[in-house]
Amino acid sequence: KQEEEFYICLHSLRYYDEILFYHEGGVDVGDVDAKAERLQIPTGVDLTAGMVTEKLLGKVPMGKQANLASFVLSLYKFYK
Repeated sequence: KQEEEFYICLHSLRYYDEILFYHEGGVDVGDVDAKAERLQIPTGVDLTAGMVTEKLLGKVPMGKQANLASFVLSLYKFYK
């Protein structure tokens, strides 16, 4: 089910990294640029779980937010 899957994209631009997140993932996610929540992390700024929760996870059920924020933070640290 799409409501049980998430979409995430991490990419780098010249002066910041950007995370795109959509709360209904799967193969039919559609136009991510139009749907996704975005979090820009300027070069030299450390990402925190609070930033992830505030900017990306507003449409995720509260019971899943802490684990998902931890996952996104770990994924971003690995990405860097």
